[in-house]
Amino acid sequence: MQVRGSVIKSIDSFVADNHGSKYEEWKKGLSAASNLLLSSVSTSNWYPVEPGVIVPTEVLCDMFYDDKKQGAWESGRYSAKMGLTGIYKVFVLISSPSFMLKRASRVIATFYEPTDLTVAHSSDTSMVIQFTKLPIKNELIEYRIAGWMEMALEICGCKNLKVDITKSMAKGNSVFETTINWD
Repeated sequence: MQVRGSVIKSIDSFVADNHGSKYEEWKKGLSAASNLLLSSVSTSNWYPVEPGVIVPTEVLCDMFYDDKKQGAWESGRYSAKMGLTGIYKVFVLISSPSFMLKRASRVIATFYEPTDLTVAHSSDTSMVIQFTKLPIKNELIEYRIAGWMEMALEICGCKNLKVDITKSMAKGNSVFETTINWD
């Protein structure tokens, strides 16, 4: 599995912006491969997910969070905030949640490759999204993606938003599934 450099940059920025006094300590905790990527990453290129996302997320979660899932979720939210304030901002602001989520496969494919997702259920105030292809079975990646979806929907204007991971490939399910509800 590969990840776009913008995702790697967002993790680096997340640590710098939210845990700045410990930023250098975080970098020292990374593998040599992860540090090499961080020093030369281009936001538009593709990189291996292990040194680019998994290792940096594991280290940030170990250092700053009692609950690793919460750390991955928050870094995913930050990634959406960074990624959806540039060229994609107009797309998100003028989209209804259902419209945006139905096109989520195109959006997620710009960040993670290969991926495939489907909308298993859709209504005016809820949706079930299933990732049928996510070649890395890693819980932190799933929580990053779910956090990203939550922030994207908040940017869309969703109120009383609830995003739950209801199935996990990392835990042996055949799909990674999120159930999303809003007002």
